[in-house]
Amino acid sequence: MTERKPEDIMADHLLKGEKMLAKECKVCGSPLFEIKGETLCVVCAEQGRGEKRAPPEAPAPELPLLPAAPVGEAGAGIEAAIVSLCARIAEEGDERRCLTLMEAVRAGAEALRLLRQP
Repeated sequence: MTERKPEDIMADHLLKGEKMLAKECKVCGSPLFEIKGETLCVVCAEQGRGEKRAPPEAPAPELPLLPAAPVGEAGAGIEAAIVSLCARIAEEGDERRCLTLMEAVRAGAEALRLLRQP
């Protein structure tokens, strides 16, 4: 079986609604995810290398959890764009374009966070 690309692995987890953190794996450099309260590298976990759990470290600033409801049409539009971008990431073969799309997803998530701040 062929090893899946890190971008494909992360896109699958994003599409499942799992939380990508603003921290990187010390083994492979991929963003860490929070799944069911546990911080781990989904790439290392799937590819069977290194530690699945993130090593303990000093707390870094993370994006806060977002409320479920979008903020008006702008929020709904950003959410739809993020879902569309994740689908494109899963199909993209060019690593540079994947990275660009993933950066757009991150920017969209940040825009949603800002829209939802009280």
